[in-house]
Amino acid sequence: MCEGIITLSSSRVTVVETSPIDKCRYCLVGFPDVGLVSSIALGHAILQAQMTEVGHLESDEFPPVIVVHDGVPKPPLRLYHKNDVVFVVSEMPIDSNLITPIVRSLVDWAESKNVELLITTSGIAVPNRLEIEVPEVYGVASSAAGRKVMEDAGIKALEEGFIAGLHAALMKESLKKKVPSLILLAQSHLKYPDPGAAASLINALNRLVGFDVDTKELLVHEGEVRLRLRALMQRTQENMQQVKKGQEQEIPLLYS
Repeated sequence: MCEGIITLSSSRVTVVETSPIDKCRYCLVGFPDVGLVSSIALGHAILQAQMTEVGHLESDEFPPVIVVHDGVPKPPLRLYHKNDVVFVVSEMPIDSNLITPIVRSLVDWAESKNVELLITTSGIAVPNRLEIEVPEVYGVASSAAGRKVMEDAGIKALEEGFIAGLHAALMKESLKKKVPSLILLAQSHLKYPDPGAAASLINALNRLVGFDVDTKELLVHEGEVRLRLRALMQRTQENMQQVKKGQEQEIPLLYS
């Protein structure tokens, strides 16, 4: 192990801290899926809040991909930190066979850091999205304490529905490990990048974790964001089909 590098490894995925993370109250996870809502929201927040890159995820099973920013090569799955908040973001779609090992590593890492709340962020597709001026954000919490945090932040609970993919897997794993978790879902287009939904998600996160991220610039450049992310959205659609994200638009058969 190189000096200054801390790792937490599952059997298949390793969380690498290139700078030690001493304090992490909230851990937010945002990977490409419905409307690229989480990717847009967390990417914008990272820049606006001037968060520091502090680590990445690595695995022999990841595709041989790097991303380049300002001439610097970087792993596509990275960790950013500011104050007591850590973001885990991905610039590539996650194949369905990698969801479980990634989730297990993230939950184990969150447990090792005594994270108070592990938050995954996404969009939830709604057929009338074009008619919605300001998308709503809904939440699903694993505990009564999480539901109280949502309520205090003015986030409505999702009363009925399906959740598929990484977010569902992460909540199942966090329940098993007793790590408090929360899923935030902004009303969104299914197959088109949705900066408007991302802005609503950012506003909810501002209230939830105490950030002060401005969304005006994101909304002003909404058209540019959509064009820039078209290719990523196309690749992401294939992965969403694997994990049946379209099922999230259905209503469960049984009611409690």
